[in-house]
Amino acid sequence: MTKPVLEVKDISKRFGGIIALDQVSLTVNKGEVLCLLGENGAGKSTLINIISGVYQPDEGEVFIDGEPVVMKNPHIAHQLGVSTVYQELVQYPDMNIMENLYSGRYDTTFGLIRKKEMYRRTRELMDRVQIHFDPTTYIRDLSVAQRQLVEILKALSYDAKIIVFDEPTASLTADETRTLFSMIGRLREEGRSIIYISHRLEEVSEVGDRVVVLKDGRNSGEGTVGELSHEAIITMMVGRTLDERYPDREEGEKDRPVVLSVEALTTQKIQDVSFELYEGEILGIGGLVGSGRTELVHALVGIDKASGSVTMHDVSVRNTSPSASFRNKIAAVPEDRKGQGLVPILTVKHNIGLSSLKALSRLGIMDKKKELAYSRRFIQHLQIKTTGPSQPVEDLSGGNQQKIVIAKCLATEPDILILDEPTRGIDVGTKAEIYQLMKDFVKTGKAIIMITSELPELLGMSDRILVMSEGRLAGEIRDVQNATEEQVLKVAVRYG
Repeated sequence: MTKPVLEVKDISKRFGGIIALDQVSLTVNKGEVLCLLGENGAGKSTLINIISGVYQPDEGEVFIDGEPVVMKNPHIAHQLGVSTVYQELVQYPDMNIMENLYSGRYDTTFGLIRKKEMYRRTRELMDRVQIHFDPTTYIRDLSVAQRQLVEILKALSYDAKIIVFDEPTASLTADETRTLFSMIGRLREEGRSIIYISHRLEEVSEVGDRVVVLKDGRNSGEGTVGELSHEAIITMMVGRTLDERYPDREEGEKDRPVVLSVEALTTQKIQDVSFELYEGEILGIGGLVGSGRTELVHALVGIDKASGSVTMHDVSVRNTSPSASFRNKIAAVPEDRKGQGLVPILTVKHNIGLSSLKALSRLGIMDKKKELAYSRRFIQHLQIKTTGPSQPVEDLSGGNQQKIVIAKCLATEPDILILDEPTRGIDVGTKAEIYQLMKDFVKTGKAIIMITSELPELLGMSDRILVMSEGRLAGEIRDVQNATEEQVLKVAVRYG
């Protein structure tokens, strides 16, 4: 019988009093795509960091080709044929693509970097996987999706036999996702093994061979992709069935008052956008990547300078900055939670209180008791999984970090909540919690603007949908219950 390329046997890992992994085992065979699934906080990232040499296990062993190995650091992992594409990008913005790919391992002659050789190798790598950028393009000039593809190229540049993909499609367009899946198919044909982490179960069905599920740091179940239904996988992940992915729609008043009116909003990236937002409404904003959805948010909350008019409850408002937006009772959860929504090295309580410093202080001095009580209230309300208010945010799972960004916004007591990609990189259980939170928020008469790339989410959560294309409002869908994904896409490409 052929030995697995990778075997993880009875791995345990603790961080202080927290058990991150408890006797976890899995195998990966040659030429196989193994999908590693689980809720945020299930232990997936810890396991991947052990396989990649970032962490050392407290107990258990790792085998490569049947031989026990000790991954003391990522460099040794690379030498043993393991390469990882992380969800959170670690790149050098002021260096170009080829310099980022080969950073720390440049070919040199008499101490001089062989740039022509590096350029040639980068071109060959790009041609192999059909990704076509100029290798001399600076990282800072790439979109988030393009930067993600560069990370994939970097992993492939190590000629690894085991490649770990951690939420690789979170920032990719549909076309780029298809390119990635084609790339994975070619890698599988070459006999390379893939560990694929994703919260999108439809991707598992499309790209995976076998599934391993973790829950609370333990093995919860496994099986082949063809054997397991989505419902069975969800039950393994969350320990219960989710009868309805989206909460029931409320049949409220048809003639609800307007809470926000936007007229001819224009910036350098969006043109002449006008719409109304109604009390108790979730207004979905759809469109392709680059259509102007996020730029619309930036204009509304004062990140980008804009012309046009914005009125709330028939009163003109001028959001010249995010802080002015908070004062005007508009709060926004940004697309990039780590880069724009959190200070990862600070604690849970400090992050939750960042937007409410005036309310939590007296004469410029923080009221620590009030700050602590404030954070505990939101930890309980949003069911944030943490050891306590003093835990650093960087130690939390992605889903719990997202809840803290939402808590920070809710702490300002907004009338309008803007959510840009509210469930990106979040497991199905936490998604359900955030969806219910959204429904509870609008039941109080407040309103939400939701930007999302996930069409099922857009159709499942929105009361009404606006579609952006090339910086303009391309259309509106009012009968959301009977709308289809194809209908949204047709409107999205209207200006294409």
